[in-house]
Amino acid sequence: MKPINSRISKILLWILAVFSFLLVALIQFNPGLRYYTYAPYAFYTLTPETVEEKQVPEYIGIQKTYTLTIPEGPAATTGSSLCFYLRHATAEVEVEDSDLYYSSREQEGYHIGHTTGNYWVTVPVRPVYSGKTVTITVTPVFREMEDPVFWVIGHEQLLTRILLPQDTVMLVLSVIAILAGLMLFVMAVVLPLLNREKNILLLLGATAFTGGLWKLSGLSSIALMTDIYGIHKQVWYSGTVCYLVMLVLSLRMQVIAKKEETLTCLIANYAAVVSAIVIVVLQLFDVIELHDVLVPFGIAMGLLHVLVVFEQKPTREELLWGLPFFLTLCMDMAVLKLSGSLNNAPFFLAWTLINLFVRGIGFIRDAILKERQLAEKEAELQEARISGMIQQIRPHFIYNTLTSIYVLCRENPERAMEVIADFTAYLQANFTAIAAKKPISFSDELKHTKAYLAVESMRYGDRLHVTFEINCDAFRLPALTLQPIVENAVKYGVGSGMEQENIRITTALENRTAVISVCDDGPGFDPKRHDDESHVGLENVRQRVFMMCKGTLEISSGEEGTKVVIRIPYQNAILPEEKE
Repeated sequence: MKPINSRISKILLWILAVFSFLLVALIQFNPGLRYYTYAPYAFYTLTPETVEEKQVPEYIGIQKTYTLTIPEGPAATTGSSLCFYLRHATAEVEVEDSDLYYSSREQEGYHIGHTTGNYWVTVPVRPVYSGKTVTITVTPVFREMEDPVFWVIGHEQLLTRILLPQDTVMLVLSVIAILAGLMLFVMAVVLPLLNREKNILLLLGATAFTGGLWKLSGLSSIALMTDIYGIHKQVWYSGTVCYLVMLVLSLRMQVIAKKEETLTCLIANYAAVVSAIVIVVLQLFDVIELHDVLVPFGIAMGLLHVLVVFEQKPTREELLWGLPFFLTLCMDMAVLKLSGSLNNAPFFLAWTLINLFVRGIGFIRDAILKERQLAEKEAELQEARISGMIQQIRPHFIYNTLTSIYVLCRENPERAMEVIADFTAYLQANFTAIAAKKPISFSDELKHTKAYLAVESMRYGDRLHVTFEINCDAFRLPALTLQPIVENAVKYGVGSGMEQENIRITTALENRTAVISVCDDGPGFDPKRHDDESHVGLENVRQRVFMMCKGTLEISSGEEGTKVVIRIPYQNAILPEEKE
């Protein structure tokens, strides 16, 4: 199999890189590129007039109650909404003791965890609310909670004027990571790589893909786009599971990249997999909260990455790519701990993308180059084998011919001289074909065989009888394919003392396959034996037919004789003139 040209992979990767750069530039310089509708109306950022704090017994965090006034003017008459973004918190909105909105965690029945996820509260503002006081009570599910920002704004304006510009960097990085991960998956499947390289490429793509999904699920703009479906809780849990899977896959990739998989690496790998599975199972049974284990799990996985890197003396490449992983992950965890959100923590994802565009391209290039070198070495080895086989077979033909001439020298010197002349002419005319490294035409091989039989007939006379049924000869086969088989038949027939032997050579075309059959009525032999030169010669023929023409050789031998059948796929053996 020919190695795929590395230019294809380079072109695909550069196209992705250029597309990513243009996407960043377009969104950065034109945030309104994603406008759903034209929204020219004014919007307001509301500052709470009062903030009251209250400790809630069933929660760890502190409940906060905000009071603010809906502004008078266009904002209250254009279909705008009161909008604010919450992370892991419930909210209750009232306008002068009249409930407008209430969200709460499930209190009864089965539920996966207590979190509400990340979502937007959007309460339509009617003209009657103009100038009235709104009371908003926010109760955190967990300890961390940042004060929300309150807007009176339209849905489209909130998305295109506020959120997309804020989320541009993380949004683009996430999308690029997902696309790059998918492309690495495809390349791992398409490229003819070794198992180790294929696994590393698959893991690298899976790490980038799950990392992109994790970051994408935490963006406020994505929450606003999907708030109509009411799946914010499922989105958060899915993104968090992607976070766990990403760290496990990254550690596995680090282990496979090592020259040898030691016991320490194996234990670290299994510990990561088992711990991630246990965490997910405990979450399903509402024993723990994923939110509470994000930071500890991330730190533990970072330490396992460092352990794998330093388990043996690390190479320069391992230090260059392994340590920044740990550092950027710790930086993201620090941002999460301080702000309660990963929205402003692009360090790890940015480093993952650098890995993809720098290390990924280099890895693919090296893998394809290695595959090409292996293919070249395999071709050289195959050529050496073929040359060795021909060199091994050639002395048999010469030796047996000279032996026949030697016998004729005593019985009929004049005839021996004629045979010597014929044999010399045969060698001069066909020496190139004997040493051919590529398949030759069947007609030339048949001439070689007939020349051999002509010499042998001088030795055995009427005791050797050969018939030919050539129904198809427009194909190629390796040099010295038919002659050694016929030689073997003669050796085990009249050559072993048989009074008379009949050999029949036939060719035919069956189902686009050239079939060569050599049958004799000799005493036969055991095809499973490999301890004499004849069997070595037939095995050499079998290997050359397979390597050069993808053909097969079958031997059936018994008391009633031997039959050798060679089958060569016609597309591998047809002559150029026949193809036309």
